[in-house]
Amino acid sequence: MQLYSSILYTNQLIQSLLTMQIGPDQIEALYQYAKFQFECGNYSGAADYLYQYRALCTNSERSVSALWGKLAAEILMQNWDVALEELNRLKEIIDSKVFLLTLYTLFFVVYLHYITNLFCS
Repeated sequence: MQLYSSILYTNQLIQSLLTMQIGPDQIEALYQYAKFQFECGNYSGAADYLYQYRALCTNSERSVSALWGKLAAEILMQNWDVALEELNRLKEIIDSKVFLLTLYTLFFVVYLHYITNLFCS
């Protein structure tokens, strides 16, 4: 149910942004504003803005950075349940990147083995 409501909320948010003609510059300003709120000690506001930013962000690295910021804000507000959810999201992202790195490494080793056998035989 939470996933459905999150998807529905994101869809409504995107539709409203399209009608307001909000572009990448405004979305990036949202990230900067969230960072400013965090640095000022408004962790609740920062967490909310970072959540909004992640829903709109298309840059995966920046989205992960926002997730780290949201995790820090939740920890500083002592919202342990939400912090655990964010930590699990980060774990999934890190695990998937390790898997891809392992897959690329495996591909590279197999490719080197193939090239070595091709030239040595």
